[in-house]
Amino acid sequence: MLRTVTSPVFKGTTAIEARQTYVNEGGGYHSETVQHRTQAVGQDRYYGQAIYLPPTWQFHNQNVTFQQWSPEDPEGPWELMFVQNDEIRIGGSGGFSATLGKITNLRGTWIRIVTRLKFHATDGAFEVWINGQKTWSRTGVTVLPKTSQTIRWSSGIYCTGWREGTPSGQSVLSVYHDHARIASSYALAEPANW
Repeated sequence: MLRTVTSPVFKGTTAIEARQTYVNEGGGYHSETVQHRTQAVGQDRYYGQAIYLPPTWQFHNQNVTFQQWSPEDPEGPWELMFVQNDEIRIGGSGGFSATLGKITNLRGTWIRIVTRLKFHATDGAFEVWINGQKTWSRTGVTVLPKTSQTIRWSSGIYCTGWREGTPSGQSVLSVYHDHARIASSYALAEPANW
């Protein structure tokens, strides 16, 4: 379920709540907003947003994805950013996997995340900032969305562990999203700056 809420908000008067409820059935547990054709091979983009995990969020060892980048033609998941235990991580079929930062004491606060993707066969870049601090960087490497020329950006909630098992944490989960922007620089994408 996606809905507009007036609390909590990062700035302004509204935010988006992405919520999933476990109902003991197979298939994908996801609610998402999608922006198509956000980037093409050869381009350098910064994806910024603020996310909020409720103060009652129970850390657990299942992946709860809150944003992903996917090739469009042919389509499919590529790189996912997710909460697992008390960490923000990335992983997927794009060949990048890392722990980006601890969020042990950040429940009940807005977490600002900016991700840079520069698509290039030899001089690509994949970098992440959390709350204004660069926490991970790979530059001068291959960063390409498989065989597709464009990607889409999805933001919401994906309870991937529920497809094949029961929840390790709560059976109702919400991730709140605010101040999403795609830009040509870190400064423009950083939610604190606008």
